[in-house]
Amino acid sequence: MEHTDKQRDFGLDLARAVAGVLTLSVHFFLNNGFYDTPAAGKTMLAACMVRMLCMTCVPLFLLLTGYTCINRKWSKGYYRKLLPVLFTYVLAGAACLAFRCVWQGEVFAWKGIVRQFTVYAAAPYAWYIEMYIGLFLLSPFLNAAWYVLEDSGKKALVLTLVGLTALPGLVNQVGTLLPTWWVGIYPLTYYAIGAWLREYPLRFKGWQLLLCWLGLAAVMGAKGYFAAAGENYVWMPEDQWGSLALTLESVCLFSCLKRVKGEGVPAALRWCVARVAKLALPMYLVSYIADQIVYPVLNKAVPQAQLRLFWMPLVVPVVVVCSLVLAQMVDWAAQALMNLVPTKTQNAANAQCRDPKES
Repeated sequence: MEHTDKQRDFGLDLARAVAGVLTLSVHFFLNNGFYDTPAAGKTMLAACMVRMLCMTCVPLFLLLTGYTCINRKWSKGYYRKLLPVLFTYVLAGAACLAFRCVWQGEVFAWKGIVRQFTVYAAAPYAWYIEMYIGLFLLSPFLNAAWYVLEDSGKKALVLTLVGLTALPGLVNQVGTLLPTWWVGIYPLTYYAIGAWLREYPLRFKGWQLLLCWLGLAAVMGAKGYFAAAGENYVWMPEDQWGSLALTLESVCLFSCLKRVKGEGVPAALRWCVARVAKLALPMYLVSYIADQIVYPVLNKAVPQAQLRLFWMPLVVPVVVVCSLVLAQMVDWAAQALMNLVPTKTQNAANAQCRDPKES
């Protein structure tokens, strides 16, 4: 459900919009040959650092989910609230499949098409939907547990989750000292941290948080660059979504963005931020189409992969704008489908979170 400008929280919209743009930005490195290029030279060092900045994209979305949806409560109609997300996935997946058939010449049998949707491959970037469904199903029960805990218990829960998901990648570099089985539950860690930040926001100044985000990304990017030792970039424990480095980076950026007020911001800019925030999910899902059109052109026009970083300020906005246009179409179609749902079900689905400021 879309709200008026007065009801919206500009800081949360900004965080959501930035998360969406950063997601498409990190795909710049996925599609421009970065991982197949030796990490040598100042340009590749800068590329490693910029990449680490962009890697905060998914954690930002998860922090937002915990921050805005900690008040969700279970009810008999709760599961209907997933309908808008599922409609968005199906429509975005259909668009991506059509593109793959028409533009890329892929051929699918009917069973193959159905399987593409059921394994979350219809939209090649749809792994996030698979993860989000589980988080959605768990969230009302996590919330119930959260509000039973005293402040000390909430703090212990957050620290326990951080210890399970973020510390193994750091500590286990000198041996398997901490269990690694639980590293994959990092969405729960970010959800809990988001809930914690809602009640206990960081007291640092905005510029300090922004500087910390930049500094951590620079250090981790440099570490990855030197670890490659002139060879192709190799993923480090710090590159995992739940790593301690990305956790700290994401908390700093989220805490900085969410406190930004809308006062003094031109109405046109507020509208743009709100629109990108609202379309962040479909924009992400359909961005595969723009990626497959734009990046082959870039890679052919700029044969030296090291030099493609200089085109990032132009290429990423092009991908964002193209994806937003497609995302708006997907959103309109999803809204049309929601209008076919019985009113009681539709109202339940629209009220995804109790926070009136969430998109």
